[in-house]
Amino acid sequence: MTPPQFSLPPELLAQAFPFHLIFNRNREIIQVGEVLQRVHPQLVVGSQLEEHFKINRPKVQFDFTAFLKQTRSLFLLESLHNGMQLKGQMLYHEVEEVMFFLCSVWVTDTATLSPLGLKLKDFAIHDPIVDFLFLLQARNSALDDAKKLTEELTQQQKQLEEGLKIQELLFKTAEAQAQKLEETLLELQHAQAKLIQTEKMSSLGQLIAGIAHEINNPITFINGNIDYVSDYFNDLLTLINLYKQHFSNTYIEIEALIDKIELDFLVEDLPKTLASMRFGAERISNIVLSLRNFSRLDEADLKFVDIHEGIESTLLILQHRLRSCAHRPEIEIIRKYGDLPLVECFASELNQVFNHILSNAIDALEAKTQTSQFKFSPQIEICTQFKNCGTIIINIQDNGLGMNEEVKSKLFDPFFTTKPVGKGTGLGLSISYQIVVEKHGGEITCISIPGEGTEFTIKIPILQTNTVNYQLP
Repeated sequence: MTPPQFSLPPELLAQAFPFHLIFNRNREIIQVGEVLQRVHPQLVVGSQLEEHFKINRPKVQFDFTAFLKQTRSLFLLESLHNGMQLKGQMLYHEVEEVMFFLCSVWVTDTATLSPLGLKLKDFAIHDPIVDFLFLLQARNSALDDAKKLTEELTQQQKQLEEGLKIQELLFKTAEAQAQKLEETLLELQHAQAKLIQTEKMSSLGQLIAGIAHEINNPITFINGNIDYVSDYFNDLLTLINLYKQHFSNTYIEIEALIDKIELDFLVEDLPKTLASMRFGAERISNIVLSLRNFSRLDEADLKFVDIHEGIESTLLILQHRLRSCAHRPEIEIIRKYGDLPLVECFASELNQVFNHILSNAIDALEAKTQTSQFKFSPQIEICTQFKNCGTIIINIQDNGLGMNEEVKSKLFDPFFTTKPVGKGTGLGLSISYQIVVEKHGGEITCISIPGEGTEFTIKIPILQTNTVNYQLP
């Protein structure tokens, strides 16, 4: 192929730009500088430009139109054959419709020339003014490129900042929703626990109240008639003694019957029997009263009550668990009661709290008895006191197994239990917390040392409303 005629003869062009390339719209190479041809013999006239180079800068494809748009940019081409890099500028010749790539080898160290087959004399010696103009044009192109790059980076930074703001907003929204869901789940758990426990205690209270009522009727009848039976017996005994005084000679049949029934022993033992029956009847009456006090279904919800009476009622309900059995001795109850005023509270619910805490204490004592290798005396100590700030304090302490920090941190969580399946629901202490803290405005805390025991402290204000003018006794 014959190269086209240019205003600058090829000899001068080769001398001025020994590394130049000329290619047409089809990216076919038309002319190659002498030095470039020597060190890069693969550059054959008529071959495609992309067969020999890749574009490192700017980021454009091998397209003639794309080169036209980047004539002010600094190009950096890298040889696919020997890795040589050419740095220069594209110049468009409108008449011939060809592109000049005026370039030179890009080196940072003269030591890299020899491997490429180059020497310093291979580089053109330019006129200083021409060199200055070329450098000025390259500088302007570099400035334009830097300006465009800065604008692009600024735009990308704005987009990134907007994206980060959106991401932060989404994160906060998601975090708030997660917190709300967690609070809702906790409320549902509390509501479920309260519903289960309320239904359970309601059924238990009704059962206890029903049993107490059914027992109370016959025991009242028995207790009320013991006095009459005692009087009748005394009357009959007086009559028998009177017969003995006036009728000293008795019939043989009467003497035989007296011997048979052991009249003297009967006269001596029957008053004792009646006294035992009276004691038993009174004991059953007290138990019935304690059952009714524990359930308190016959009283208003909010009422002034004796806290000690509620504790004693609960202990009576748990009496069967406190007695000695085959695997442990009797659990000793140590009472250290202070002088407490009447407390305005929901009595039956506070009794539930006492029941849960005392039941757990008994479980801990039984577990320690079974695991302890030494003689163990199980104890539960109950202390009460009144503070001048209008608060009563109830301490219930046992010398059982105790708890570690992990268990203690979850103690009041709904459905948390360390007991085997079927032994506990994990609702007792959670409900107790709600009764004391949420319903009575009090506090419930726990101190426990593994192997030594556990102490629960309950603080309850003596007044729940400001409408009652309460006078301390």
